[in-house]
Amino acid sequence: MTSSETIAPPEPAQSAPIDLGPLPSWMKPAVDWVARRDATVHKKLLFGFLSLAVLLLGLGLFSIGVLNEVDDQVERINALHDQSDLAREMKYAVTAQSHFRAMALATGTDSWDDKIYTAKAGFASNRATVRSGSIPPREAFFDNLEAIDNRFHAESLTVSDLYLAGDVNRALALHTQIEHETSHDLEDELNAFIADADALSADQQAQFKSNRRLLTFAVAAFSIVSLGVALLLGAVISWSLIRPVQRMDRALELIADGDFQQHVEVPNRDEFGNLTTNLNKTSAQLGALYSDLQRLNTGLQETIDAKVKELNRTARLRKYVSPEVAEQILAGHAEADLSSSRKLLTIFLSDIRGFTEMTERMEPEHLVDELNEYLTEMLGIVFKHGGTLDKYIGDAILVFFGDPIPQDDQAQRALRMALEMQDRIEELAERWTATYGESFTVGMGISTGWVTVGNIGSPERTDYTVLGNEVNLASRLADRAASGEILITERTMMEGQGLVSGEVVDEVTLKGVARPIKIYSLDRPETLPEAPYGD
Repeated sequence: MTSSETIAPPEPAQSAPIDLGPLPSWMKPAVDWVARRDATVHKKLLFGFLSLAVLLLGLGLFSIGVLNEVDDQVERINALHDQSDLAREMKYAVTAQSHFRAMALATGTDSWDDKIYTAKAGFASNRATVRSGSIPPREAFFDNLEAIDNRFHAESLTVSDLYLAGDVNRALALHTQIEHETSHDLEDELNAFIADADALSADQQAQFKSNRRLLTFAVAAFSIVSLGVALLLGAVISWSLIRPVQRMDRALELIADGDFQQHVEVPNRDEFGNLTTNLNKTSAQLGALYSDLQRLNTGLQETIDAKVKELNRTARLRKYVSPEVAEQILAGHAEADLSSSRKLLTIFLSDIRGFTEMTERMEPEHLVDELNEYLTEMLGIVFKHGGTLDKYIGDAILVFFGDPIPQDDQAQRALRMALEMQDRIEELAERWTATYGESFTVGMGISTGWVTVGNIGSPERTDYTVLGNEVNLASRLADRAASGEILITERTMMEGQGLVSGEVVDEVTLKGVARPIKIYSLDRPETLPEAPYGD
């Protein structure tokens, strides 16, 4: 991608305008009114459910009232039937008394007289029952009926006394002229009461039928109205929630297609109102971010080139220095100059003795495995002491200290590294001897002085390396060193004073150097002070 290229937004999907569904125009004011209420969706739904509950409660109470009214009417009809039946029994008791009296006077049998008073007792009991449950209450009627009955009872006692005294003729005359006529008075009163009770019962039955039709219609109407109100309320509340969802869904669809200019307007003042506000903010922010992305695209290629360059630099650093040092350099915690320059550095070179002869005696795969292990172990020690790996030269290792990060104790680091390498080499040699019957030793050389360091090579391939007399000198010292010996220059020995000791074994003359350089063979100390830079 070049800097001139731009990122084009995806084509918005072509679709029909927002469809709010079949919302009748007459319902819109109610829907908008509910939507504009400053209440949460939870409260609106709760209000709807409570309204439905109130309607159901009202329908239940109304039904209970209807059932109570029907029950009351049935009880009144039954009561009227009962009092009519009792009145007929009372009328029968009066008629029976006249019959019993006639039989007593005609036959002279006293038992008929007993039946007269039994009938009178039943009449009195029924009269009290009808009076207590009379519909409607008729106190005057029952007072009059009681007075006639008392008179009838007194007349009956008189006739009975005459009969018991043996004056049958007078008893018969009194019964015929007075007692029998009084019984007719009672019968007339009871007939009127029965007729009135039957009329009231017929009226109550007719009223019950009428009320039943009315109540049935009222229950049906109330149920229909309640159902209609519930449906309307549900429709209004649901549409007040569905419409913003539809609008937001359509807006999100267009935003997903790349149209970040969407703006949704809804009347809601609830969670959906907040959602549309956040949706509008998100759409605006996405639009702004997209504009920023288009502006950033202009310099995208330069950014990519810079990142590639940084990655290449990272890869080169990781080849030369330890991962920790590389991270410090890349993070900006340590300064490093990778350009070619002349610097005072300490150079280390090691070489395995007899390696060529060893290659002829060992199997290739074993040789490669052991050499890789040796180089890996040595590189770990190099990085531990802050050394920079220059290169592997076959079995030789070229390392320098003091670059790319300057080190005030570069010579001491090189000396500590060489001594630790000796210890590790002895361990490896013992294992090689036990496994392959082959042993090896290493000669090492260290020099300190001015060299040229930097990226050297062709555009296709470069190496970060060191050049100069000190490099050659370190190589000559490594070649001259006996097995397990470390040869160092005079300057290196001076930098390591207080840390190591050694004795002069020779003097060498280098091209361009006015005086001979003393060469020391490093004594192997029993212990070393702990390194100030740690592991």
